[in-house]
Amino acid sequence: MIQNDLTFVQKLLNNCLITSPCLELGAGYAGETCRDLILENKIQYFGTDMELGKNVDFLANFEDSPEQVRSVFASIGKFSTVLVLNVLEHTFDPIRVLDNAIELLESGGICIIITPTVWPLHNYPYDCWRINPNFYEEYCRRRELNLLMDYFEYIGFCHVKDLIDSQNNYQYPKPWYFKTKTSTLISRFIHQLFDTHGRSMFFPSHLSVGCVIQK
Repeated sequence: MIQNDLTFVQKLLNNCLITSPCLELGAGYAGETCRDLILENKIQYFGTDMELGKNVDFLANFEDSPEQVRSVFASIGKFSTVLVLNVLEHTFDPIRVLDNAIELLESGGICIIITPTVWPLHNYPYDCWRINPNFYEEYCRRRELNLLMDYFEYIGFCHVKDLIDSQNNYQYPKPWYFKTKTSTLISRFIHQLFDTHGRSMFFPSHLSVGCVIQK
């Protein structure tokens, strides 16, 4: 988790979209989780992962059946908030994982998701997917869920809806060196001069989508 992710979560906390009880998936990895940030806001927090770890309160595999996943959390019942932050790309079946996460929400509950759209490989434990904005729109349409467009973002850049072309297609933000015509020409000249890889990339090398789905 990087600072932009934490800033996104903090904004949702400030707008009272994260409430108790809150469950975070993938809490067992060695990096930073949202535990401290959530607890600082007096919100009941639980972490879950497939293996024991410092922040893991429940052992669960969200690729199991809905019945198996529900049984793990029977002592809590339903959650008001579920965090799925930089998790789906590390699963073989991200739709099942997301279905099970939504299943644990009470009616009106909130699922907060962050996934990389353009990102270097980061094999923990493996790296399977890059997910684009259209996926979340289609997922919510098929599952009859509410995608909160005010929080549908290219994290650290802008709202997804701010980058729609004349044919109503989503676009990626431009990298910093394409902000002006001069910088674009200089960049292309350098790439051609040194025959570097990536000279056709018209988007940042690190780009994540954040979204909020309401059940």
